[in-house]
Parts: sequence; structure tokens; C-alpha cells
Amino acid sequence: MNKNKELLEKLQQLNSLLGSWDGQDLDQAEHILKDSRAMITVLDTISLKQLTSSEKEVVDLIVAQYGKLVHVLSDKKGQLAKKIAQLNKPNSTIRTYLQQEQGASLIDVDF
Repeated sequence: MNKNKELLEKLQQLNSLLGSWDGQDLDQAEHILKDSRAMITVLDTISLKQLTSSEKEVVDLIVAQYGKLVHVLSDKKGQLAKKIAQLNKPNSTIRTYLQQEQGASLIDVDF
């Protein structure tokens, strides 16, 4: 029984750690992922078949929290990739885009 109680406490700590992310701060997300990786490594030896129903509930919460964190980070990665792609466009393309945003009818194109 004591082993089950320890496992449940570790799972709850991991869930709390993942749930502590504010959804915005990337540095905080990095620290949470590093800390959770260490905790998951310790828990990796446990078989899901051995879990009690309360432990399975916490594991479900952990999976949901982790999924949310990964989803938000993937979105931010996509946004950054788009910004980098825009910065890597040729100068004339960017000038054209900016002029269109300002409503100008002339387009500056380098031939």
C-alpha cells in the first residue's frame, strides 16, 4: 500500500508541475519540461496495468496537461517559422507587401 501511495503522490506532483504553466512563458515551459522529463523517467518503469483507478485518473490529467503544453508550443513554433520565412523573403517582396498594407497602388519590383 505504501508504494501505491508514493506513486500517487509522484503522479500528483507531476500533474501539478504541468498544470503550473501559465500558457505563455516559454522559459517556464522549458523548465517544466525538463523537470517533468526527470519525473517521467522515474515513473517509466511502472506498467499502466498496475495502476489503481485513482492513479489512472491522475495519469489522464497528466496526459491532458502535457498535450495542452505541447499543442501551445507547436503553435508558437509554427508562428515563429512563418515570421522567419517572411524575414527571409527577398527585399522587393517585403516592400510590395508593406505597400499593399498601406493601400498604395504602385508596386516596387526588382527586375
